[in-house]
Amino acid sequence: MALLRTHGTLAEQHFATLINPQRRLSERSFGVNGIRAEDLAAAPLFAEVATRLRQLCAGAVLVAHNAPFDMEFLHTELAHAGLPPIDICAIDTLAIARRLDPRRPSHSLSALALALGAAPPSHRAMDDVLALRVVFADLAARLARQGITTLGDVLRYARGFSPGEHEPPAPPPIATALREGRLLRVWYSSRTLPQPTERLIRPIEIVKQRQTLFLRAYCYLREDLRVFVLDKLRNVELAGRPGEG
Repeated sequence: MALLRTHGTLAEQHFATLINPQRRLSERSFGVNGIRAEDLAAAPLFAEVATRLRQLCAGAVLVAHNAPFDMEFLHTELAHAGLPPIDICAIDTLAIARRLDPRRPSHSLSALALALGAAPPSHRAMDDVLALRVVFADLAARLARQGITTLGDVLRYARGFSPGEHEPPAPPPIATALREGRLLRVWYSSRTLPQPTERLIRPIEIVKQRQTLFLRAYCYLREDLRVFVLDKLRNVELAGRPGEG
């Protein structure tokens, strides 16, 4: 885990540590990052660094490549530690890169960093953060040339909406769930499950892709992040909050 807090071009604080996952390290993971089981055994538990993490995030905007995945991972670990989610908005550089360069063969952090002449990420957390810093600076400059300079416009652009573009209001139950952090119980059919299936989901955001509106959410049936065609959601009902019941 690594965080770098910046203000403009100035790096103010940084934090990097291994985390003891309290489970066996897979051979595949070792092949990717070279981290040894004995290194993790001596590392702190997530709960032991959660306070420091909250301090660094206070009043900040998170920038991450595939931010929804990172935020889901972070909030899951906080929940396991008996702690509430961090109230922070996140800029997704992966979504922005895909919108700016839809025909690029790869939008991975490594490919974007190499294209800018930066040191590629090494699958060690702080190296990835430093590569992301270079990539984000380039993306922000390109957005600014299109007149996208405010945080609100950047977040809307990452979700598929241009500045000034009308965004249809979310249906009332979905709008309430997004605003209050509530769960939704819905019926939905997909390619893999064509028969409508009841699902419990935690809405994250509404995105637009090719003129179609989707709801990005954590699906408890799949135990993963999913996107749902907004118009295909049926019998949408508010449920409780994560961790209740």
